[in-house]
Amino acid sequence: MMSEHSGALETGFDGRLGTEIVDASGQEVRLRLRLGPEHRQPYGVIHGGVWATLAETAASIGAALNSGRPVVGLENHTSFLRAVRDGEVVAVATPVHPGRTSQVWEVLIHEATEANQPAGRPIARSTVRLHVLGADAVLGGRRVPTTPPLD
Repeated sequence: MMSEHSGALETGFDGRLGTEIVDASGQEVRLRLRLGPEHRQPYGVIHGGVWATLAETAASIGAALNSGRPVVGLENHTSFLRAVRDGEVVAVATPVHPGRTSQVWEVLIHEATEANQPAGRPIARSTVRLHVLGADAVLGGRRVPTTPPLD
C-alpha cells in the first residue's frame, strides 16, 4: 500500500475544477473544493456534475491506493441532497468492498467546517464502483502505467 498523499490536483479535469487532496490512503480519502461561479449551472446553484466528479475522484484515488494498481470507474450513482451556491465542501470516501478486481466506495460530500469540528450539512452522497486494472491494461489505445498517478 502507498503512503498518504495531500495537495492540489494540478492536471486534467480535477485541476481545472480546483480539487485539493486533504489526505488520502487506501482506507479513506478527503478532498476539498472551494466553490465559485465557474461551478454553477444556469439557475445559480452548483452543477450536479461537480458532485459526481468529486465522488469519482475520491473513490478512484482511494481504490488505487488500496489496490496499488490503476483503476477506472464503472458506475457512479450520485444523489443530490441539497442545493448550494458557494462556499467550501469536503468529500470523504471510504471503501465498502475493497476487492481484488473491483471495488465499491461510498462518498459523502458535505459543507466544510473548521478543523476538529463535526462534518457540516450533507450536500450529496455517492456510491462508486471501480475496476482494478491488470498489468497489461490498455485504455484509449495506450498502455496504462502500472503505478497510479499519485505514486
